Amino acid sequence: MPAVDADGYRALVSYGEISPGSGNRGAILAVERYGAPPARPRLVVTGEVTGGRDVDDVVELDVLRVEPTG
Repeated sequence: MPAVDADGYRALVSYGEISPGSGNRGAILAVERYGAPPARPRLVVTGEVTGGRDVDDVVELDVLRVEPTG
């Protein structure tokens, strides 16, 4: 799930990280802050130590489904 902010910053979250059977982290797309909608949504990846994949001002979010082969 790649996310892009208004400045071009990109972050990627994989299914393996958020899958309950694997990493079990949360990926939250915040569309409300303090009871009001922000100008743009914010992506927060729970459990991140540095917050390096938190994306403010999300302008693009691609959710991809890749079918297994074989």
